[in-house]
Amino acid sequence: MVSGMKDIYIILLSVLIGAVGQVAFKYGAARIPDTGSLTDKVIAAWPIIAGLAIYAVSTLLWIYALRTVELSYAYPLISLGYVLVFIASYFLFHEAIGPLRLGGLVLILSGIFLVARS
Repeated sequence: MVSGMKDIYIILLSVLIGAVGQVAFKYGAARIPDTGSLTDKVIAAWPIIAGLAIYAVSTLLWIYALRTVELSYAYPLISLGYVLVFIASYFLFHEAIGPLRLGGLVLILSGIFLVARS
């Protein structure tokens, strides 16, 4: 199981930072111009580079957490990242949220709850 609350906080922080990285990827991808020089495209894509750095921090935290937490417990908690990105995509990118997506989100949250209680 989990060694302590510190481990849970590290997992949650890793997931949160990873979700921020994913949002940065999306933001950067939307900013890449279809035309222009490679230099212009790289400059416009700075959020992707930032997202990679953010994701690297998330990965280092994840590896740190895995030293003491069972993988079968920790890995399903990554699904919380789906929930965070889902919420961010609605508020930041104004993506449509239909009933099927909302139902999927409820199922993911149910799974997270069950794993966290184990």
